[in-house]
Amino acid sequence: MFLTQVLAIITISAFYAVCLILFFRKFKKEIAIPIVLTMPIIVFALGYSLRLGGNKPAIDLGYFLTDSSYIFIYSLFTSALVIGQIKFWEK
Repeated sequence: MFLTQVLAIITISAFYAVCLILFFRKFKKEIAIPIVLTMPIIVFALGYSLRLGGNKPAIDLGYFLTDSSYIFIYSLFTSALVIGQIKFWEK
């Protein structure tokens, strides 16, 4: 069961990452943008996989990785808003 769950998590995470990369290719953006946006998906999937195991330190690390991926997305979104406001008010 554990291996099936981990394979499902990896498959879905890879699907999300490929979708993001293909989406950004339509706009002819550099590869750094989709990599930055797929990193939280990969970190969250890794953390969730670690939470499925029975080892207490691995579970704790899994919780840290899932929470840190949320914090990364939140800080990325907040940074984009702040930079957008700075550019808007400089005009």
